Amino acid sequence: MADALSFTLNFPFKSASGELISKLPIKRLKRKDISAAQGAVKGDEGAMEDMLVAKMLGITLEDLGEFDIADSKLATEVLREMANGGDIAALLGRGAAAGIEAATV
Repeated sequence: MADALSFTLNFPFKSASGELISKLPIKRLKRKDISAAQGAVKGDEGAMEDMLVAKMLGITLEDLGEFDIADSKLATEVLREMANGGDIAALLGRGAAAGIEAATV
């Protein structure tokens, strides 16, 4: 099984609970996550995408709203890469070669 991927923020921030958020685990989403987001927002594509990114990173929508625009853009790219079945590790700049330290994004 592949190592769990994480999302490292270029611009960490404090969450609503006062915790410094600088790195978040990436959770693979399921069809039921998409269905729940679609049902909750009724056609608002941007809101649905926000819900899915928040679910993927295990954070609240409020905390997602505090993301720097650059981190937000990359998080959306990760979601889209996941949905397309692509290589998220490559998108995050993490090499597949053994013994090489993963790059932070």
